[in-house]
Amino acid sequence: MKQQPDIDVVIRYLEEPGNEEHKRSLDEWLQLDAANLDIFLETKALWQGDVLPTAASYDVAHQWQLIDAQLTATTIPAVTATLPPVQPVQTVQAPAKGKVRALSTRTWWAAAAAAIVIAAAVIIYRQPLYIAQQTAQNTDSLLLPDGTRLYLNAHTSVKYPRNFQKNSRDVFVQQGEVFVDVKHMPEKPFSVHLKNVDIEVLGTSFDVKETKQGVKVFVQSGKVKAVYKNGKKSVVLTPGEEAEMLLAGTTISTRHHRNNNPIAWKTGQLTFVDAPLSEVADVLEDYYKVKIVVAEGLADKKLLATFHKESLSEVLDILSKTLQVKAVQKDSLVEIY
Repeated sequence: MKQQPDIDVVIRYLEEPGNEEHKRSLDEWLQLDAANLDIFLETKALWQGDVLPTAASYDVAHQWQLIDAQLTATTIPAVTATLPPVQPVQTVQAPAKGKVRALSTRTWWAAAAAAIVIAAAVIIYRQPLYIAQQTAQNTDSLLLPDGTRLYLNAHTSVKYPRNFQKNSRDVFVQQGEVFVDVKHMPEKPFSVHLKNVDIEVLGTSFDVKETKQGVKVFVQSGKVKAVYKNGKKSVVLTPGEEAEMLLAGTTISTRHHRNNNPIAWKTGQLTFVDAPLSEVADVLEDYYKVKIVVAEGLADKKLLATFHKESLSEVLDILSKTLQVKAVQKDSLVEIY
């Protein structure tokens, strides 16, 4: 849940960027909400007298790296506000009723700081155009403004508009894996955008995964169209079908699943119906994040089993007894022989 931004946290850091307590407070506040980064950048720009960039022009990932480096550095150079030089104060003789007091430098700076705080407070209440969501080791889910629900796997980053356009709904997957349960709205197509692939749907549920090789799309229900951004190739997928689209932008391979193993990370269930051991190994590798080596001659052994949130050691024990093989795990390596 978002918390009310504390402008004092930002101001204290800008006043004393070398103060370790202020750095820790700023770091904790930035972690509360991805939108707080925009607030900090805009406030800092105002403090330094820079021209404020538009929200959409920020390279958010790069800015996070810069801020993280600053907050973890041993020493951080001081940030000073760009303000006009203070002119020497001249004493002015007042009428007989009294003297006019000269405005001290301290008071002038306090007034300037107050003006900055007020202007920054106005910025804070300006809603950002996009909302960003990121997971670490955990999975998470979120409900979009249209009723569509996103399920995020670990190490996933997405962003979406605070308000969808009248005739379209667009979500951007920057990394990781997302299961999308789309709210059916035929008059308002839903699109998921990745680095080199766009996915177009009306109302369906599907999984999209960004890998080092490319993009994988698996459809649980409905129908989706996956299109290379270069426009050269596309594929239409129906329930149970999965497509892998390589980064090269020209190769699409498809396969049909008799189960929902591609979304086991979300359901917690793995199903194998006379599945060859080679296929079982691939699925277990992806689900448990390990490397599995199958000895020569065992790849075609068939497994009939269903697992629901069992540990890897439990799965390997059942697999060994069922197929009459040995499975030995050492750290993140599993050998089956």
